Amino acid sequence: MPAFEYRALNAAGQVKKGMIEGDSERQVRQLLRDQKLTPIALKAIDKKTAVHQKSSQPGWFASKIPTADLALATRQLFTLLDAGTPLTQALQALARQAESKMMQRFLAGLYSRVLEGFSLAAALDKSPYKVGEDFVATIRAGEESGHLDKVLSRLAESIEQRDRLNKKIKTALIYPVLMVVVAILIVLFLMVYVVPKVVGVFDSMHQELPPLTQGLLAVSDFVQHQWGWLLAGLLSFWMLTNGLLRQPAWRYRWHLVLMRVPGLKRFVIYAATARWARTLGVLIGSGVTVTDALKISVEVMALDPMRQAVQRMVTQVREGNRVSQTMQQAGFFPPLLLNLVQTGEGGGKLDEMLLKGAEHYEQEVENAAATLVSILEPMLIIVMGGVVLTIVLAIMMPIFEMNQMVGH
Repeated sequence: MPAFEYRALNAAGQVKKGMIEGDSERQVRQLLRDQKLTPIALKAIDKKTAVHQKSSQPGWFASKIPTADLALATRQLFTLLDAGTPLTQALQALARQAESKMMQRFLAGLYSRVLEGFSLAAALDKSPYKVGEDFVATIRAGEESGHLDKVLSRLAESIEQRDRLNKKIKTALIYPVLMVVVAILIVLFLMVYVVPKVVGVFDSMHQELPPLTQGLLAVSDFVQHQWGWLLAGLLSFWMLTNGLLRQPAWRYRWHLVLMRVPGLKRFVIYAATARWARTLGVLIGSGVTVTDALKISVEVMALDPMRQAVQRMVTQVREGNRVSQTMQQAGFFPPLLLNLVQTGEGGGKLDEMLLKGAEHYEQEVENAAATLVSILEPMLIIVMGGVVLTIVLAIMMPIFEMNQMVGH
């Protein structure tokens, strides 16, 4: 039964908006009239999403469900199913109470397709909204095993943990980013307004300015009169960098550089490892075969060198090699995770060990982020202090020279 978004007038003449299910627009209009509502506009959600889906090429332009919203919906769906609510009723309830339009349409589309007889995983596959291949595969495994509610619980925990980690990293980086922005604004203010007015006083005295002051004036003059070219240059650099990073070869080289920079490599490798291990652990624990789980986990690997290593692991495991052996041959994975995976394979608890490793490296990522910020803060202060000191010296040096001339 398709779902419709409606706008209607109540008896008091107020506009009401909402969602309602019906076999056709005619039936929906009658249902609204039965509720003493006068329909103004109806839009079939399925038709709208189908048009959107046709116009988007392999998901490139499809809307992505925010991680926080997906985590909340997954947790709520688990709660309803665990309480004995049928899947269709649970999806209908979630669609009605969703706060954002995107989530309403996403959940309403799932409800309509499940009502038509599709499985939840098939409904997710047909949805124009992106949720990730690992999410769909986990749901499919839960449905096939008959333990969808338990799988949803595990999946919700995974998404919530990923969301918490992302928020902690972003929070840790807010202060350094603000410092950089404020420093740039201060320097621009000094170069555009303060330096020309202060140093310009010496021009009328026909005094030869020190080289540092002359250089600062040249930079100030360029910023004032050539700011358009400067902005165009920065924009061109950004577009060029973006274009190069879209090329697999250049992106691979850049990721390789990130993985070798002291202080940064620990952060990026641990972050990629934590997300990959959690995804793989949830997939295997939900009943997905190891080879399929490895193949799906490639999608969540953010670093190209590690992504290619996991792709090779898929082939090697399919040929009969153990996961721990292929991880060791990859050469990127931390030793603790290798030991945990080896132990898990020996005891038949590979999924548990992967999740345990993910928890450890998620904590390590938080620690690495804190360490990185503690290093960046004093470095930024020193750099900013050096720039301001240079500007102050360029202003004060003519004054010192003038005082020496008066003293003589």
